[in-house]
Amino acid sequence: MNGERKQQRWWEWTLGLLTVAAILGTAQGHRLRVVGVEDVAFGTLLLLVILFVAMAWWRFARALSDAGTKRWRVWVSLAGCVALQLAFAVPFIPFVRFYMALQPARWDVSSAWLVVSVISVVGGVFAAKPVRFPLILGGIVLGSLAVMTAGAVL
Repeated sequence: MNGERKQQRWWEWTLGLLTVAAILGTAQGHRLRVVGVEDVAFGTLLLLVILFVAMAWWRFARALSDAGTKRWRVWVSLAGCVALQLAFAVPFIPFVRFYMALQPARWDVSSAWLVVSVISVVGGVFAAKPVRFPLILGGIVLGSLAVMTAGAVL
């Protein structure tokens, strides 16, 4: 069991460093003279988001069945997983509204995206221990994408 935990920590550190590198590459890749750094970093961020959403739900299911986890932490984990899922879905709302020929939204999508991402990070801080990592890092990645997208549009 101890070896499994060490391997899990190694993967968490690797994913954490990869996330930081991808965020920096997306935000500051244009300063490097290498072609395609921003594109590769942005693609990596998108893959990491999908991975963090799946990892959060998988770990939530494991925490739900664990008898040693306090119930309030399980509920906070559920709220964090729902917030992370919503943060993943918010950018697709304008496309659905456009194709369904509905009136444009009266609220700013980037603001909603950032708020739900922050809720995911806060939920991750108080969540059950196995769910903390994907909730916090997933919320940070989606929040950074919200900030970078809002800056690129303006």
